[in-house]
Amino acid sequence: MAAAIAPWAIAACGGVEVERLDGDPASVERFTAPTIRRTHPAVDGCQRFVAAALAEDPSGMWNQLSKATQQALDARAKAAGLRGIELIQQRSLPKADGGAPEAFDPIAVFAVRGLKTLQLVATPDDDKVVAQNLHVVGDGAARVVTMRFEGHAWRIHNPALAR
Repeated sequence: MAAAIAPWAIAACGGVEVERLDGDPASVERFTAPTIRRTHPAVDGCQRFVAAALAEDPSGMWNQLSKATQQALDARAKAAGLRGIELIQQRSLPKADGGAPEAFDPIAVFAVRGLKTLQLVATPDDDKVVAQNLHVVGDGAARVVTMRFEGHAWRIHNPALAR
């Protein structure tokens, strides 16, 4: 009998934690996670960019940028005969006026170094795109990062790099 119960007990202890729903009885609390522990998907998108940057993964960083931001980097790179992703790989950003390239730190440009907190802030309504602003704080720096939902994911949106 004990041999029959052991596999069930092990499976019950190692199961995936399910989100608690409104109206669940108190008896399920030890098997469920409260909904307040959820991370907003826009926050997750920014964290994915920072994780890719820390892992020195240019493709991962590139994939976490909005299409408009990628196009802005491509336009900036075209003057130097490069592609936008190569600017991330080389960590060099040509000046828009054709001057000498300057150092380019993707984390500092798109988020902050030493990321500590990410907080949702008010975002202007736009009926053409789904966006969310985040207030990000890191090592001695704070800024607002705009995230856009496109291609089934939240991506950093900063097309001002074309200038």
